[in-house]
Amino acid sequence: MNIKKLIIGTAITVAVFGAMVVPAFAAKPAACATIQGGTITDKNGNPVVMGYDQWGYNYQAHLFDGYAGNYSRPAVPVTSGDKLVMKWSDAWMANVDCNGDRKLDRGLVDGVVSGTSMGWETNHYVGSYVDADGNTQKYTDFIKIVWVGPGGDLWGQYHVIQEVYNDTGSGNYRFKDSAPGFGLNDQWTTQ
Repeated sequence: MNIKKLIIGTAITVAVFGAMVVPAFAAKPAACATIQGGTITDKNGNPVVMGYDQWGYNYQAHLFDGYAGNYSRPAVPVTSGDKLVMKWSDAWMANVDCNGDRKLDRGLVDGVVSGTSMGWETNHYVGSYVDADGNTQKYTDFIKIVWVGPGGDLWGQYHVIQEVYNDTGSGNYRFKDSAPGFGLNDQWTTQ
């Protein structure tokens, strides 16, 4: 009888141990591709590079710092004009490719790619223009944008939660503030 208990006890121990060990050795999902790996490309098929590219993007740092005319990555980069600094969250546009399409992921939240930019983005424009009297005037415009889902008043899914605009020519000053920080809480994610 003791031998029977020993055999059953050993079998149960092996089964429990095996149930714990097998998942540890199971195949893990493929890792996300990184910019450093050289396989991620832009919309024209050019490799996305580390650091700043010729347009002003540093995708690894979630940053654009360049001429406003270069935000769309034109075939011939703009070399003058108003300046633009954009910053964004990982959920807006990640610096990895987890879905295997060789593009930076949009809407990467908790390891799942939605394909829609979520999270937040800021735009800070600095520029100048010549007014009707021939005087050069300066302006700045800072905007915070967050994803709110369907029904947003900007591009159908987004909302401007803050804007600060200054213009020396018109004397215009505008300030809009809808929520502190980036408004990433339940009141901004549903309509």
